Amino acid sequence: MHLVRMKFGGVPPLTQPIELRFDEQVNVFIGPNAAGKSVLLKLLADNIDRLEDDKRLIPHGREYLGMNLILENDPDEPESDDSPRYWPPNFLTASDDWPGLRWGSAKDTPSPPVIYVGAVREELPAVSDQPDPDAFGDTAAAALAGPFSGPRTMAAAHLLIDEIWDTDPEDLPYYARSDLIEAVKWANDCSRQICPEVIRDTQSHNYIPGWDVRGYLTGIYADPSRITVLRLMGLNTTDIRKFDHLPHDEEPSYSAYPEDLESVPIYLGHASSGTAGTLLWIRWLALKMFHHYGFARDWAQQPAILLIDEIENHLHPTWQRRVIPALQEHFPRLQIFATTHSPFVVAGLKGGQVHLLQREANGVVTATTNERDVIGWTMDEILRTLMGVDEPTDQLTVNRTSRLRQLRGQETLTPEEETELNELRRQVNADLLNRRGPLAARQERYADLIRSFLLSRESSLTQEGE
Repeated sequence: MHLVRMKFGGVPPLTQPIELRFDEQVNVFIGPNAAGKSVLLKLLADNIDRLEDDKRLIPHGREYLGMNLILENDPDEPESDDSPRYWPPNFLTASDDWPGLRWGSAKDTPSPPVIYVGAVREELPAVSDQPDPDAFGDTAAAALAGPFSGPRTMAAAHLLIDEIWDTDPEDLPYYARSDLIEAVKWANDCSRQICPEVIRDTQSHNYIPGWDVRGYLTGIYADPSRITVLRLMGLNTTDIRKFDHLPHDEEPSYSAYPEDLESVPIYLGHASSGTAGTLLWIRWLALKMFHHYGFARDWAQQPAILLIDEIENHLHPTWQRRVIPALQEHFPRLQIFATTHSPFVVAGLKGGQVHLLQREANGVVTATTNERDVIGWTMDEILRTLMGVDEPTDQLTVNRTSRLRQLRGQETLTPEEETELNELRRQVNADLLNRRGPLAARQERYADLIRSFLLSRESSLTQEGE
């Protein structure tokens, strides 16, 4: 159950129609700024939402806000532009493992959740500036229906907890209460796979601030009616615990924990941008899926569509290349649509998973999709081949080599240009052959490989001689 292909056009900068066929698992959009990557994601989000609100019969291929939604034809049905199609197969495939999606009965089939995460990751406010959860609606459904942000994620989890605890157990699956905690742990585990250098475990902790809260604790989690900070917002990190820089009402209440500072969690809002941002948007994904599928035990195995702008935001390159593999492992039926400027996100993707948007000189945007797997490629190869960075080095060196090529191409040179040419040759050669630079490092690694090979051969020959 996934998006198959779509035709975009009529919305700047996608003024001319482009058609893309999507991979069932991963779709990463790359290209220069102003090529329409973010616009394309937003069109997907807005138009799927529009179809969500309109469950009437609609013609196959009907135009919505400049985007043509195309369904891969049901093999059992003849192709016809006039044939009506039930929503959602106008933009979702009908697959053998989802027989309810066959057109004609699809109106009774629940659609997958669509989770949109914009490029701006709004993190949690300080403990002393907690928003009222009701600011995002008085139900978990209302909070989850809004745009992603750190405070909204926090409010949605808070409302989910309250609703589950306030609902008659006979009206809920018997495991709903415990599985909400497990859903957050599952999201934490996915995040920990991305940033294991920081996140120590997947168990969420209740960060309890204030003076002395011994009388407020009811168990491992604090009573949310007495503690203003949402449970599940404490993080057990490998960072050294230091709270001296915090206002006193934001320091953890040591009376609630052993005196050993190593065991005191930190408030998620005090973590680094990369750590907090990763935990929050993956928790948002998990909460949306968990709620959408009615607390089903296999919620993480169900289909969903993730639209995320600049998936590498705030992440070190080492963490960037872990994001998509971690998501695929924890949410195997998730169809990912992501924009990126990072070659580390693109590395390891397969043919059909990278969509390159290019803006021509006349402003028209074109789109192509990779045919070959991007496995084993170096970052230099990805930058040159897929991202259009002809010279992946610093701008000064680019300027010098560009001017050097220009002078070499001239038939005649003035004395000044001859002097400039010689100076540029000296500068470029000095930069490229700098013993402290990357060329020297490559030479040393190559020499080490040759030395190791010769030693292994010498050992092998000695053993054969014996």
